[in-house]
Amino acid sequence: MTFTYRWGQRPLAGFSIKRGLGRGGFGEVYFAVSDGGKEVALKLIRGHNDTELRGIANCLNLKHPNLVHLYDLRTGTTGDHWLVMEYIQGEPLSTQLLRHPKGLAESQAREWFLQAARAVAYLHDHAVVHRDIKPANLFVEDGAVKLGDYGLSKSVGHSQHMQSSNVGTIHYMAPEVASGHYSKQIDIYACGVMLFEMLTGDVPFKGESWGEIAIKHQTDLPNLSKVPTAYVPILERALNKKAEKRFANMDEMIQAVEKFGQPASVTPIRTKSAPVQEPTIVTSVARPPIAGKTPRVEIPTGGRFRELSVSLFLAPLVAVPITAIWAIFTGSVNWHVLGALFLTMTAIAWSAMLASKPWEGREASRPRRLTLAAFGAGVGLLAFWFDGWMVPEVWMRDEALPAGLDSFWGGILKGEQAAVQMLTGYLVFFTLALMVPRWWLSVERRRSERFTLYPLFATGLWALILLHFWRDANVAKLPDPPGYLVLALAGAAAIVQLVSPWTPAPSRVPRFRRRLSESVAA
Repeated sequence: MTFTYRWGQRPLAGFSIKRGLGRGGFGEVYFAVSDGGKEVALKLIRGHNDTELRGIANCLNLKHPNLVHLYDLRTGTTGDHWLVMEYIQGEPLSTQLLRHPKGLAESQAREWFLQAARAVAYLHDHAVVHRDIKPANLFVEDGAVKLGDYGLSKSVGHSQHMQSSNVGTIHYMAPEVASGHYSKQIDIYACGVMLFEMLTGDVPFKGESWGEIAIKHQTDLPNLSKVPTAYVPILERALNKKAEKRFANMDEMIQAVEKFGQPASVTPIRTKSAPVQEPTIVTSVARPPIAGKTPRVEIPTGGRFRELSVSLFLAPLVAVPITAIWAIFTGSVNWHVLGALFLTMTAIAWSAMLASKPWEGREASRPRRLTLAAFGAGVGLLAFWFDGWMVPEVWMRDEALPAGLDSFWGGILKGEQAAVQMLTGYLVFFTLALMVPRWWLSVERRRSERFTLYPLFATGLWALILLHFWRDANVAKLPDPPGYLVLALAGAAAIVQLVSPWTPAPSRVPRFRRRLSESVAA
């Protein structure tokens, strides 16, 4: 990178250049030392009119622990304008994010975001709209975060992402910027994008051109499936397309983030010359973090636990009309069969949600399947009971049982082949019935549709296949397994979709819109 000035030169009286730090559309930034030994950063300002320079001068008296301090605005020996400001020995937050492609630890992201948000709130209180909030303009020094470039809100600085030619950086630009509106709400939107990036490691909207990204900001919904559940409502509000539906001010957004757990004690990251180490998170519980695991904050009321509780409560209510429809369709009111159908269907739905919800938004297929298999075995034991095999006398079945097999437990204790076979059949049937289908897709909040018939047909067909092999393996001439098991699985697939919360996934940009955006950008 080539700079205008080199080591030892003095373009501004009283300061000696040591090295260049960065350059962009605004000009150049240098590390310099005053004649008295004060280390400062000198920003060479180019392309600004008198109105903008007066705006920079108005920011010189702003003081906040999370703002880069501006010392003076001076004119150099060649007539150029120089901004004298605090030199930060740390590194940009964007550099931290490059080392964490999947996002920061949740406690670390929360702490750093709150520091940055308080700086933005301070600017808003002093009638200053930053207009270019992004990780590249935040600097981390000994664990403290400081916001810079607030005196040059209309300038475009160096960033790891594409830039706009007017205000801000396209990946953090609010939808209303395209129509020329620059209120405080655009900073709230940019803070929402930055919080999303800190939690996930990526920005919510990406594209092949400036125009495509701008259109996505105006039309598409962000995919929040990888965001911790507690932050979903915050980001949904901060990233709302309509400015009036976002947080009324930064203080309101700060309060929303603060209420999710107590601030974590974070060991500062050394960013000066010493090798950078991963932050050590110490939660409020006095015990060290487990190696290899990311610390997690407690899920608050209104988060994933509440969603699961509501879904579990609604499942039996939805199972009632399904059972009633089956009774009307068959024209028979056999309370034993209807009761077993209702209970089995509810147990399957509960198992699918309990085994899937903890893994929501994560790429963890094997743990999900193993958990579903364990729940399936439990449902199999319950199905024995519901079908009349686990009571002292099997008096609820219509078919006759083999002689001497008058109770399930008695048959097991005697080692009866029929009892062992029936037990094995139920366990294998429900273990495979829950383990093989991808039940978690019906539980995911960000599924493509609220309700679709495909899971019903898929689980029903899989149940028929399992019943076919079960009946073929009936060497002890036991009564066939009940046919309502097929309906129980298909009904559970419907229940899980109906009671699980749903947020539409972001729509894909049609091909003609992508071409239009490319032509506009060109």
